[in-house]
Amino acid sequence: KTCSPAVNCFTTTGDEEFDRYYLIKPYKPSKSDAANPLAAIAAAIAAYTPGQNGIDGGGFKIITSTPSYLYTQFESLKNTYIDDVEFALKDGVVLVRSSSRLGYLDFEVNAKRLNCISEQLRGRGWEAAEINKKTHPDYFEQNNRKN
Repeated sequence: KTCSPAVNCFTTTGDEEFDRYYLIKPYKPSKSDAANPLAAIAAAIAAYTPGQNGIDGGGFKIITSTPSYLYTQFESLKNTYIDDVEFALKDGVVLVRSSSRLGYLDFEVNAKRLNCISEQLRGRGWEAAEINKKTHPDYFEQNNRKN
């Protein structure tokens, strides 16, 4: 799926010119995880700490898990907002989508979540780029929290 015009989503599916605000590159599994990459992602999610970086304090639930598709719901602590996170295996790479269900902004929640997961995968030899102010300046500018 692609993202809506809202600044609360990241996806690997879209047009590089028009969707640059939320477009990320597909994750490339390491050789050791190439036979079953979604199992490695499921393990990274299972190791995910709810409340890390001040997000997803309500926890998460893996809804669907097959060898080619993984769908997880993450929940905020205070307002019980649900975000949908999907991973799909296609042509040897993993397509990714992390999106808030409600609102326009996400206060960097989707970036923090994907960065936590991708950091674990990079530790296993994956190519899974970090989302940061240099790669997605408009996202961070619009979602910048004023503390």
